[in-house]
Amino acid sequence: MLAALILASAVPNAAPTRLPPVEQCADQGGFGDFRRALTTAISARDMGALLALMSDDVRVSFGGRYGKAEFANYWSQSPTERHKLWQQMDTIMRLGCATARDGRGVEYRAFPAMFVTSGSLDGFTTWVTLPNAVLRARPAPGARAVMRLPAWTVLEEVEWNGGGWVEAHTPKGGRGHVAVEQVRSIIDYRLVVGQRGGRWLITAFVAGD
Repeated sequence: MLAALILASAVPNAAPTRLPPVEQCADQGGFGDFRRALTTAISARDMGALLALMSDDVRVSFGGRYGKAEFANYWSQSPTERHKLWQQMDTIMRLGCATARDGRGVEYRAFPAMFVTSGSLDGFTTWVTLPNAVLRARPAPGARAVMRLPAWTVLEEVEWNGGGWVEAHTPKGGRGHVAVEQVRSIIDYRLVVGQRGGRWLITAFVAGD
């Protein structure tokens, strides 16, 4: 029995094969009020209201950009950038919320949930299918459909050149190409929320790693 327990403890947890939206963010310490205010700001496309929900040192990019003024400048350079901001915000708010702790043990919450629930999966090579995704034999819209992929299936990237198609493996060993608009990277845009001075505030809105 002891040997079996030791063996079991030595086997790592299996990597998830699906990452559906989940809800792990309890309405504690005013988080519900924060979330409602955030939803209202996004629906209204209200940059001022959004900035009011951010920490003073909010992370804007991995290139050393921080702060509310930098955020406003970064996302107000053109109508295209403003549209992208609100489109991304709309999307991630529909993909669940998960709770985790950083390297110092401080709790944070993240939208979408898959940023947290993906665990140790490689952020640079892991994609998650959106509803109605199709795996095709070649990277072309009219190519033979290998299979219809269940929503939220984890795919392992074989190759992606930054274009419109990702070549990938399915959890069961299938291989093919899926249109990039039918999948989401687990390190795509995410909104990170933490407590500062007793308030829930946005501490980062970034993509990449």
